Amino acid sequence: MRYGSPVKTLLLACTLPLLSFATLSEASPHYILDKVVVVARHGVRSPTDDHQYAALTGQRWPTWNVPAGNLTGHGYAGMVQQGRYFREQWQRLGLAPALSQGCPTAHSVSLWAAPDQRTQATGSALLDGLFPGCGIPIAHSHGAKDPLFDAIKMGITKPNTALILAQVRARIAERSPLSSHYHAAIALFRQAVCNPDSPSCAFLEKPWGVSINDNGQVKLTGTVAYAASMAESIRLAYSENLPLSEVAFGHAPQASDVSRLMALHAAKYDLVSDTPEYARQGGSILMTQIINALAESPNAYASRLTRPIVIFVGHDTNIAQLQTMLGFNWQLAEYPRNDIPPGGSLLFLRFHDVKTGKQFIQLSFETRSLDQWRSLSRLSLENPLLEARYTQRGCFHHGAELLCPLSAFLIHARQHIVNQGTDQPLFQ
Repeated sequence: MRYGSPVKTLLLACTLPLLSFATLSEASPHYILDKVVVVARHGVRSPTDDHQYAALTGQRWPTWNVPAGNLTGHGYAGMVQQGRYFREQWQRLGLAPALSQGCPTAHSVSLWAAPDQRTQATGSALLDGLFPGCGIPIAHSHGAKDPLFDAIKMGITKPNTALILAQVRARIAERSPLSSHYHAAIALFRQAVCNPDSPSCAFLEKPWGVSINDNGQVKLTGTVAYAASMAESIRLAYSENLPLSEVAFGHAPQASDVSRLMALHAAKYDLVSDTPEYARQGGSILMTQIINALAESPNAYASRLTRPIVIFVGHDTNIAQLQTMLGFNWQLAEYPRNDIPPGGSLLFLRFHDVKTGKQFIQLSFETRSLDQWRSLSRLSLENPLLEARYTQRGCFHHGAELLCPLSAFLIHARQHIVNQGTDQPLFQ
């Protein structure tokens, strides 16, 4: 949920180039990193629902070498690199005991993944990068869904459907008529994906609408219903390093071209996923675990949250819910506003002042650029992840870092949580 005025005016997220990676312990011995909590989106996967694309567009879409929705080998390699990059940065910031030479103990790291192949494989890749050669197992729910990542789908929440619909419709009204608001984006998309020699792409003419089921799950209907997922498939093809002739049928030879075709994908998040009540209903259980991990107050099922490194691997929808609850916005390189590319991660870094014991947090969103994904370029000081940082009243810069009082951050985060009961253990 966004901050209300006047606090809202104090909230900003800016893309900060990583000009210096001098550690806090080097710049000043007063602030030491002692805990990290990460919520990551899975790496590059194959499309999940492209079986209808050919009939809809009159074009033959790319063939992938893994089953629908699975993490690719390219995606795995990229997430190994990202884990290695995280390790280097966290070591520089003082998280030495958990990242000491050799394999970590069972009480040093916890990684919990959503119950999908792409999220579990991404978790394994991150751990391979963080702790090469150690073969640390990931943990996950044994069911088809997990309350941490699928609260709305599982019907655990009791959403105010009228309020959700009102908020979604208000966002739609701001851009109405949608067909006019997105006219240029639709025209560009048509040119890129539709076969000009045959009748096709009638779905781009369908009226926009919104539907909601009994569990409170909201979906846009009409043009964006297929266009959003097609745009994501184009982004994935570019990121996977498929031949450029197969990326939007040769109409997206550069990252900037892919970005322009992402406008209809961004619409789905802007109009639905980023609405406050919908985000609260979907993200409160996961947000609670993040708070418990940072505050060292885990529940009966979550002793794993006390470990110095806590990682959750889920989906872009999970991160969208958290960023909306916190009022954290970003604009990174060629991506649309608040976009969450494959591997995009929220990083909650907790520091303490060695003199006073006071705790601080640095929250950032980090992700590869499209070309970093395509080339699988090594991440380093010279080639860092794109980064945006969160700030609020009381935050301050210390060297290259931006620290916020942990207590104030936790108060803000708790304000946006709705009580959601589940009789299932969240961690086992």
